[in-house]
Amino acid sequence: MKFHYSAFLYFGGFLIAPIAVLSQELPRTEFDYPNFQGYWNNLYQTPLQRPIDLGEKRRYTDEEAIALVNQALQELDARASQLDPDRAPPEAGSRVTNQADDDFDEFPIGIARVNDEYRTSLIIDPPNGRIPLKEPPERNDFFTTLNRSGRYLDGPEFGWAAERCLIAGPQLSMMFQRGLSPYAQIVQTKDYLMILGEYPYDARIIRINGEHPDHGFPKWMGDSIGYWEDDTLVIHTNNFRDEHSYPPILSTETFEVEERLSLTSEGNILYKYTVTDPQLYTQPFTAEIPFTRMEQGRVLYEYACHEGNYSWGNSLRGARTQERIAAEN
Repeated sequence: MKFHYSAFLYFGGFLIAPIAVLSQELPRTEFDYPNFQGYWNNLYQTPLQRPIDLGEKRRYTDEEAIALVNQALQELDARASQLDPDRAPPEAGSRVTNQADDDFDEFPIGIARVNDEYRTSLIIDPPNGRIPLKEPPERNDFFTTLNRSGRYLDGPEFGWAAERCLIAGPQLSMMFQRGLSPYAQIVQTKDYLMILGEYPYDARIIRINGEHPDHGFPKWMGDSIGYWEDDTLVIHTNNFRDEHSYPPILSTETFEVEERLSLTSEGNILYKYTVTDPQLYTQPFTAEIPFTRMEQGRVLYEYACHEGNYSWGNSLRGARTQERIAAEN
């Protein structure tokens, strides 16, 4: 199947979906709150951080956005092409990845569009669209400290959370884009809102009008409370586990996130979040991500990790083998 510009025209509302505040009646729950319930995705090729060479260019022109969509369609076409059965084997010592797994994922094609802007990055502040990390000597998060210690692979506790299948992806499942967390299911009651991500496949419970405990313990995905500000749900989350720290978003015990969920139409959510961690960042940074309601009949499927997680055990065995060889020599 060949993809070309006509595909962009046909799928225009899906591939580059406009997200803007609309003056229409929003669907509401029986408790008169905006109704977020359902399945959502943010399947865009727009990166979290802006490419450095774009500087403070926040938006693409229509022509630039169309060109990027067509390029993605060509790449999708190439990916669907048959492989050469006579191709040479990988070179000795080359890195073999799970790239073939991408064939089972939906390919990100569209450009995230917010307030009539085709965004060059999901991060909108700072103006350069980049995460404002401090220089490496000033970082003392779990990821950086483990790298400095030289103890990576010393044992099962000396690894990243995703490698150990404890939790995969970002601190909060909706914070990334593309293949990392493009899907979410939201279930809503008067006092709670639940967000289930596909990757990571974990349910996050947000207490509406709740309070953070005075002596709470660190948790995966932190402790989340929310309140309504007109028709926007504002969520504050803190008390994350140290092991959550992993690029591109690092975190320490002072890591906090403020999220804002706004239903802009029956089929669109504008998701905005601001990260604060004075131990790691020179300033807070903010991202905006449009979510679109999934088509009727589409659902989330469980993303399982440990069922096939041979890699972590193999990595540990490989490290022990290297140590034994070094000792024998």
